[in-house]
Amino acid sequence: MKEKRYILFTSCLSLLCATTKGQQYNLTGSSEYAVLGRNFTWTCEMFIPSGQTINGVTFYRNNIVCGTVGLVPGCKIIGSDPRYTFGCKSESSYTLTIPAENMTESEQGSVWRCEYFGISIFRSPDVNLTIAIDVHNVSLVPSDNPLTLREGTQTEVRCVVNSNAVPAPTITWYLGSKEITGTTSNNTSSIIITGNRQDNKRTLKCSATNNNKPPKNVDTTLNVEYPPSVIHLTQKDIIEAQNLFIICGANPGNPNLTIFVWTKVDSGFRQNGSTLQLPNIQRTSSGTYRCTAENTYRNGAKGTNSQTMVVNVLYKPVIQEKTSTIVNETERAELIREVDSNPLSDISWYDGAELLKTQTSVKIANLTIENALCTDTKNFTLSVSNTVQRNVTSLVELIVNCKPKAHDDEITVAITSYTRRISMSTTVIAYPEPRYNLEYKNGTANNMMTVNLYKNAINNFTIYCEQQLVEEMDSVTYTLKLSNVLGASTVFINIRKQVKPSSPIITEAICEETSARIKWESSFDGGAVQSFFVAAFGDTYKSSRSDIITDKGENQTHQAVVPFLQPSVLYTFYVFAKNSIGDTISEKVNCTTLKETQKTINTRNQTLKVAGSVTGVLVVLTLVIVLSCLMHRHFTLICNIGFERRNKQEKTADLVEEKSHYTVMSEHGEENRRNPYDVLTPTESTNLYEAIQMKENQKTDADTYESLNKPEKIAFCDNSIKDSNKSGILKKTDATPFSNTEEYTNTSFES
Repeated sequence: MKEKRYILFTSCLSLLCATTKGQQYNLTGSSEYAVLGRNFTWTCEMFIPSGQTINGVTFYRNNIVCGTVGLVPGCKIIGSDPRYTFGCKSESSYTLTIPAENMTESEQGSVWRCEYFGISIFRSPDVNLTIAIDVHNVSLVPSDNPLTLREGTQTEVRCVVNSNAVPAPTITWYLGSKEITGTTSNNTSSIIITGNRQDNKRTLKCSATNNNKPPKNVDTTLNVEYPPSVIHLTQKDIIEAQNLFIICGANPGNPNLTIFVWTKVDSGFRQNGSTLQLPNIQRTSSGTYRCTAENTYRNGAKGTNSQTMVVNVLYKPVIQEKTSTIVNETERAELIREVDSNPLSDISWYDGAELLKTQTSVKIANLTIENALCTDTKNFTLSVSNTVQRNVTSLVELIVNCKPKAHDDEITVAITSYTRRISMSTTVIAYPEPRYNLEYKNGTANNMMTVNLYKNAINNFTIYCEQQLVEEMDSVTYTLKLSNVLGASTVFINIRKQVKPSSPIITEAICEETSARIKWESSFDGGAVQSFFVAAFGDTYKSSRSDIITDKGENQTHQAVVPFLQPSVLYTFYVFAKNSIGDTISEKVNCTTLKETQKTINTRNQTLKVAGSVTGVLVVLTLVIVLSCLMHRHFTLICNIGFERRNKQEKTADLVEEKSHYTVMSEHGEENRRNPYDVLTPTESTNLYEAIQMKENQKTDADTYESLNKPEKIAFCDNSIKDSNKSGILKKTDATPFSNTEEYTNTSFES
């Protein structure tokens, strides 16, 4: 019969379905907390899933089956744990009871649930079993009574309750009758007590309770240790040689036994007792005295409290004598002198007649110089005054050590092929006196150039360098190394030989009807200022040139317009580069001007008419001048009619000399100041065209271009060097080619 019922139970498992809407399984206890030694009952509220007919649930403890109970029919129990009892309250309510004898702490925190027999999807939520345990033990850590702590220090006090108390107890702290707040965690509460003399001998109590039971208490008495308090002292003024007696009083501390000691600040003076006795007081006794009252704590440490008192012994100022103050450059220089005086003195610092700083009523005179320099080496005057005596003075010397520092860290000297002597100089600031060594760039010593050091002041020197040249010299760089014990510095001496500029490179030529635009790229300027112009050569009497173009720098693009060209003519263009040493030309570029338009023809005809009128006037003027000369036959008169000035006035644009990245300091003659691109004379034109013909390796008649007149006449530079034996000292700057150039004074220009 039992086997049939079991088969019937198991056959129903396959017919179970999902939870009916609005229904669920619940497991509830007989009380919120279980009690040790008392019965506790779990009640499972269930429902029969749709399509099922058997009422039955299974109880689980910590996921282990405790037993199954159901109405099949009648209340039946299958495989039950003997520690528990089961019951059927109704078709949808079943119970599991933990008997009193089995309600022990082993059940604390156990997890329970119930579910439909055999299918876990119909189940109650998990429920924890909590056993209520009363607070029965409360203690303090530390357990000292009295609890000793020092004023101003913090001590942690913990209140510990038996760890198995459930629910968590309520712990309350009291200091005297006042409730204070603590921090509670895991049946433990703690507070931080700060020692305060007002809390001395007060009671600190901890109270803990749960389950609505009377609280358990524990307490201790605070013993706050604190030092005595010295009564305020005021300044004492006394005249030198009198007797001084001062009594020090104090309010007692805890412990209350008090000892007094007198000391002097910044001194080894010490006197025991509450009374300070200074008979026949001297100026050396001026200063700050301290009365200290102390007691001894339980652990042997001292509790102290003190008050200071200033004792003034009146006498005239005395300035402390000290050696010179020596600092390194860039360091902070602190000039300090003690002034022994009372009343305190008024201080004044002077640099010569210049007042630098004043101080009022001070004992220490100080003057601070931030980032001291070599030039700060000097004697400063300290003047001190008080009511006893005025204007007591003393000299205070400052010496600043510094590594050598040259006024110029780079010097450039321009030379030519004819230079036979070079020299330069620079100023050096250093202390101590610097050592010097002139080297080539590879580090070997330079014995060709003489170097001399001249002392201008204790920390100011002039370095003078000179070299005689017996033959032509190329560009070279020397290094002048300066050093002393504090460091070193280097001066670079660049000897730069000036040569002709490198040939420019034409990059573009665009021809219009009567003009052409030429673009080119500049090359190395040869170490001297260079400038450019463009020349155009066509058929006979069909040549022209551009204005002078200043140099923008190496490898820069330049352009110029060549005007006054004839339409429909094949022109050959050259770019000329010129500096004080010589000139070069570019490769040629050919370009044909465009065909003439009617508008251009009309303009040209008007120009020819004006030119014809001007020519007629010039012819008449010439005849008048000749006739005038013949009429003065009684006088010796030579009439030289020159047209150079007139030609110069007809030039398209005045030539403007450009400032270079280098400024040459040389004593050239007046002729060197001429515009480097004067208009070519016929002879110069011939030479220029011959140079072009040689470059092109072509044989043409040079006379073809001799008759170039403005606007066709080509300007060219004077290539002469009037005093090429003289060198100049140059300083390279960061300015653009159009900015002003800083110059060095040339110390010598000898052949």
